[in-house]
Amino acid sequence: MKLVLVIELDNTLVGNNRAIAALNQRLKGIRKQIYLVYVTGRSYASSRRLIAQAKLLKPDYLITSVGTEIYQQGVLLDKDWQNQVSQDWNKDAVWAIASYFSALIPQPDSKQTSWKLSFYLDMSAPLEVIHDLQDLLNFTGLQTQVIFSNGRDVDIIPKNSNKGKATAYLQQLLQAQSDATIVCGGSGNDISLFQLSSAGIIVSDAQTELLAWYYKTHYPWHYLTHYPGATGILEGLIYFNILPFPNRWQSQPISN
Repeated sequence: MKLVLVIELDNTLVGNNRAIAALNQRLKGIRKQIYLVYVTGRSYASSRRLIAQAKLLKPDYLITSVGTEIYQQGVLLDKDWQNQVSQDWNKDAVWAIASYFSALIPQPDSKQTSWKLSFYLDMSAPLEVIHDLQDLLNFTGLQTQVIFSNGRDVDIIPKNSNKGKATAYLQQLLQAQSDATIVCGGSGNDISLFQLSSAGIIVSDAQTELLAWYYKTHYPWHYLTHYPGATGILEGLIYFNILPFPNRWQSQPISN
């Protein structure tokens, strides 16, 4: 059975080209034994550009827009998942409710998708705005969830979607058990990934929201790395015995 390896892009994998190249080289050695899945809050088009610019390995699956879209072979939209996500989703009504909150500043049109509305939280606004928004959406019967990350990003997505639920869908599609899945993340909107009962790698430079959740839950199947970014992912894969420990690391520090 293949391992499902799920890696978040912006706040986990990318950022250091040398570290990415080193991780790519190690993953190539086990490429036929894994399903490589990238997950991100970015749109599909933005994700494809990032994969090319950062010279990442080609994924088997690409989960975009905070888990609301899944692309097979990184190209073909999974329509079954889209049908599931679309149930009870009313984008126009959600936008109308969000517009009541002056503390929510709409992100550019390029950040909006059919199944995700994105805003910035005014830096002077209290975090209670997020709870008030979710409460009002719930009161009106709209099936949504509000995800806050990066200290300012507010995403509103269908209730039956997020990064974790999209990953669980892929596990079912690929008939992969939880113990044959490893998730790697560093973003505040990655919490749903780590709510799965699978091994998890949290990079040392993860965002505050995720680190706070990790220290609160402290599940034994999660590993907080000593190193950031792609080097941290490599460290975690060695910790979980997915990759062997290089002999040269015994006498040299890991560079990032």
